[in-house]
Amino acid sequence: MQKTVGIHQPNLLPWLGYFSKITQSDVFVLLDTVDFQTGNANSITNRTRIKTQQGELWLTVPVKKSTEKTIDKICIDHKQPWVKKHLKTIQMAYGKAPYFEPTFEWLSKRLTQEEHVSISALNSLLILDVKELLQLTTPVIKSSELTVTVEDKNERIIAICKSLDATCYLSGNGARSYNDEPAFNQQGIELKYTSFKAPVYPQLHGPFLPGLSILDVLMNCSIPTIQQFLLPV
Repeated sequence: MQKTVGIHQPNLLPWLGYFSKITQSDVFVLLDTVDFQTGNANSITNRTRIKTQQGELWLTVPVKKSTEKTIDKICIDHKQPWVKKHLKTIQMAYGKAPYFEPTFEWLSKRLTQEEHVSISALNSLLILDVKELLQLTTPVIKSSELTVTVEDKNERIIAICKSLDATCYLSGNGARSYNDEPAFNQQGIELKYTSFKAPVYPQLHGPFLPGLSILDVLMNCSIPTIQQFLLPV
């Protein structure tokens, strides 16, 4: 019997394709034991894109400077009033969206009910919240909960898959350049890539912008509509 494992870093309110990957997996792993990336265009662990009247905008959760490197050890800097600022920005951007009230109520409660210590803890809870909102049944675990300590990219993924008795690894397309397919095959793990075509849906503020935060989708679309977006083509 095939068992597909999907693995991805716990990003901040990631795009719709992230949740499509969850639906395609039998088990999904939040890879929080890799180095936290910052200072480049690919740094989306602590930031996400929304749409405002002025166009797209990055929301960034500030983190403390640290000698720690892995995502699970990176702490949020709560000395900066980022929660209040983010909620105000989101309210201004989406206040007239059809599903603003339930989405904002959920997010506001999640961000204000406690000070989450690490970026991994916050992001993981938000991802699990969205998973519950969308009624996705795939089990989600953190790599920090496993006993995998391999450093090499391919060997780490293979080790995680083997620890979960996976027969198939569902990879993002961005990893095609460095995935070692023969290494996976030698371990009896089939390598597959995600195939998700982002839908065009109604947005506020002008022409459609693809690839925004799941927050944009939740603000503009009903839960049944989003569930339809996630169905395999």
